[in-house]
Amino acid sequence: MKRWRSDRNSGLYIAAFMTGLGILIAQLAWNRRLLILIGGSVDAAAAVLAAFMLGLGLGGRFFGRSGELSAEPRRLLGRIVLITAALSLLPLLLYPLLRPLYPLLYGSGLPTGFIRLLIATVMVFPATFFAGGIIPVMGRIVETAGAHREIARIYGLNAIGSAAGGFLAGFILLEFVGGPISLVIGALACILAVPLIRRGEEPAVETRTTGQTGRPSTRFLVIYGLTGMVALGLEVVWARQFTFVLGNSTYAFATMGIVVLTGIGLGSLAGQKIIARTRNPLAAFGLAELGLGLTSILPLAALSRFSELAALLTPGDSWLARTAASFAAAAIYMLPSTVFMGATFPLMIGAAARRDRLGSDTGMLSMTNCIGAALGAVMTSQILFRLTGPTISGTVLALLSVLIGALVLAISGKKRVALIAGPVSAALILLLAIDSRPPGSTPPEGMDLLFFREDRTATVSVFGREWDDYRSLRINGVEEVPVDQASLEAFYLLGHLPWGYNPGASTAMVVAMGGGITSGALLTHPLDTLVCVELCPAVREAAWIFEKENLRPDLDERFTLIADDGRNYLLGCGRRFDLIVCDATHPGSADSWVLYTREFYRTMLDALEPGGVAAQWVPLHQLPSTDLTRILATWADAFPHYSVHLAGGRHAILVGSSSELELDITAIFSDEEAAVQLASAGFSRSEPAPLMPVIMDPDIDSLTIAEAISVNTDARPHCQFIRRRAPLDPQATISGDVALIIALGSATVPELVYGQMLYWSDRLPEAVSHMRDTDGSMLDRRWLAVVLTSAAEQMYLTSRGLGALPLLEEAIDVDPSWERHLRLKQLIVSTMED
Repeated sequence: MKRWRSDRNSGLYIAAFMTGLGILIAQLAWNRRLLILIGGSVDAAAAVLAAFMLGLGLGGRFFGRSGELSAEPRRLLGRIVLITAALSLLPLLLYPLLRPLYPLLYGSGLPTGFIRLLIATVMVFPATFFAGGIIPVMGRIVETAGAHREIARIYGLNAIGSAAGGFLAGFILLEFVGGPISLVIGALACILAVPLIRRGEEPAVETRTTGQTGRPSTRFLVIYGLTGMVALGLEVVWARQFTFVLGNSTYAFATMGIVVLTGIGLGSLAGQKIIARTRNPLAAFGLAELGLGLTSILPLAALSRFSELAALLTPGDSWLARTAASFAAAAIYMLPSTVFMGATFPLMIGAAARRDRLGSDTGMLSMTNCIGAALGAVMTSQILFRLTGPTISGTVLALLSVLIGALVLAISGKKRVALIAGPVSAALILLLAIDSRPPGSTPPEGMDLLFFREDRTATVSVFGREWDDYRSLRINGVEEVPVDQASLEAFYLLGHLPWGYNPGASTAMVVAMGGGITSGALLTHPLDTLVCVELCPAVREAAWIFEKENLRPDLDERFTLIADDGRNYLLGCGRRFDLIVCDATHPGSADSWVLYTREFYRTMLDALEPGGVAAQWVPLHQLPSTDLTRILATWADAFPHYSVHLAGGRHAILVGSSSELELDITAIFSDEEAAVQLASAGFSRSEPAPLMPVIMDPDIDSLTIAEAISVNTDARPHCQFIRRRAPLDPQATISGDVALIIALGSATVPELVYGQMLYWSDRLPEAVSHMRDTDGSMLDRRWLAVVLTSAAEQMYLTSRGLGALPLLEEAIDVDPSWERHLRLKQLIVSTMED
């Protein structure tokens, strides 16, 4: 009988896997569209997740009840899957309609959180509402003896199918075919499941009438709703904390999602075996919640060892090997928790769902769990993170899970177990939490922690080194603002060059504050207002640490900080600016790709006043030449007039406008504060060559480039997947990128640039020799001092301090205005005296 039942339902098993796969592909494609439309802020992410979970929950309840009243539940299920597939394509049709509507809503005075939830609901609710009915109607179909095990198996296979969909979308489809085609593929996966649903027709199912009502006990619904709230809250914490070890690329977030879904699927499959062996599934549910609480704190407590574990598991240096190791390490850390999470579904079904009303009860339980999950995402990101930060939030959620588990054990009749296991589990969680440091708070070797803030949007750390006054601002563990010669050149020029192209500007907008250095550079000029849009407003609290470099823009009455996504603000605010400066993070970061597409560049162009100028920083580290070419081609395709500058030998600054560009060097230095700041980095009014563009239109024939290599678009953002192509050595791409820019341009570049290429290729002796032969400008002398000091530092670190002193003496003689060589000499002398 058991074997016959499995054969009869084998089509449902495959269909569950296929629909999970298709819906997850669609979800990731939807997320991309919504990221473009409503932004990548924490509030926007919470709105998207809430809309998704509400659709699944309400659909589960509605179709669970509809399935009970259907005489042909398999046919109903087939229709649900087909409609889900069709509606999954709806965002493709709605996006062009909602995009022009969004600015009107944004400026209407309505709360932005409500607007984002409204847009997300319109986009994804229809498809998720029908998708939510798939599992409950399958539950209706398998209403037989052993039905609880059958629905658990179906749920587990659906979750594993979702993990497979996450892998396909995150690692293959979105990169190689783009979002729209990925949606079509996801819809096809659902459509292919329909014939399987009809395979192996079961005997006729009894038809119920509307008079036959009832639902699981209220206590079960409350418990399962709280479980969903805690589970989604923990996933929000993991998504934040694991950024420190997996990175913030698209692949990192895909890895986390795949591991979570795989664990949930395996947990459900394990839970269906427990159902067959226990007479008290509610007690088993309580133990699973205790296990979830304990295992959820373990990875957070041991997060500092993740990199060591990944290194041990890495079979080679290739991207594939490193990704496989990250997968393995993430699985070791996260699978125990997610397996317990997945086991709660079959155990709750076994405890609360009636065998002869399995579809309806599954739908009701799913609704409360999904509503709890939606509340959990909002509660964690909006309340817990705001009050306690993610580290303590993880501890609070783990304790809540233990509390739920202990209460359930007591309700199930296991009061003695609850009285012992609950307090012991809570004590272990507190001990582990007390003994662990928040991610991002441990300084690198030789540095001190100067600032640490776990904001609800991001974790901001600033580390400093005393001997040379080096400082580094990091957001979620990623270095964003290093204070070194090359970086300061980029920050300063990103602020001063736009002014030089449009010296009559009165209004400016900056995307991303960071250390405030670029905003401070802009404010050395007589602007009337500067609006800075920053996803992580906590960086403002760290601005004082960079006072020497940023001149405290946050204290300037012309400065306004807006906590929002830069692209989203520019799309919705309806304002125009004379200058728009984009100081975004690396294009390979998970959400920064939206600031490197043709659509965003055209949004910038549209938001400029007549004669206005836009500028964007482009890093050359970990940026393959093919991707740099795409970025340059995309910029040239969007802006009628453009130029490209080099800064520090490892950064590019793109400038664009609808008007012809002419750089006024005198205007850049006309304000005293600006002149002093630029001089501190080695720039001089009388030596303009380092400030001049390397590329000017029409040096780049965007059409010619586009024929050979496609530009970045919202539908096909190639830059989103840079991490797969980037070499392990972050500096390996710099020289090749600089050579590409020189080859594309028609200007004669200073000899200094070639010396910098040698420097960033780690060819110090050749760099020293080359720079000794340069023209001797102020910036030439600064960079000779930089290279000599770097060579001396290497000698000092290899216990050759005495041999380093002559190099430092030469560096001091070449550029006595710099400080680092003086500080290094003092350090070496004091060390030798000791």
